[in-house]
Amino acid sequence: MSYKPTACEMARYNQWQNENLLQVCDTLSPEILEEDRGIFFNSILATFDHILNVDQVLLQMTKSGEIPPFDPNKRINTTYEAFKMARVKLDEQITRLCEEAGPTWFEDDLPRESAELGRTRHFPRWFYIAQMFNHQTHHRSQITSELHRMGVDYGNTDMPFNPLTPF
Repeated sequence: MSYKPTACEMARYNQWQNENLLQVCDTLSPEILEEDRGIFFNSILATFDHILNVDQVLLQMTKSGEIPPFDPNKRINTTYEAFKMARVKLDEQITRLCEEAGPTWFEDDLPRESAELGRTRHFPRWFYIAQMFNHQTHHRSQITSELHRMGVDYGNTDMPFNPLTPF
């Protein structure tokens, strides 16, 4: 069975959830978005930006087969406005990539040298795409937990309620 339908659905889900969180963040001040809240990347915006950073790295890796230089703590966008534009653009790219991929593209082998194991590991491309979606979800949950603590309604997160789903 092809991973393509799952990837397309997860891309739509990712886009929907990011749109919801961006709408919520639009109502918050820059000070609130940058406040050190004691979460893994400190602030809501830094956490959101970390997701974007990893998405870009994983997408580049799945296209080229090479891992680009990467610092998980690096801030790509230091303002909410710049982040929002980059997030919207990348979500469109992720969705388009998944929709336009051929039926076997997700199955292609992407070998990785593992220094820890001292050998080459072989993963299909879908494994890294799945990791991207998993990574997005667990860090978005850190953001939604903070919003909940603040008494901010961030909307529904259940997949069946996604208005971007075509059925």
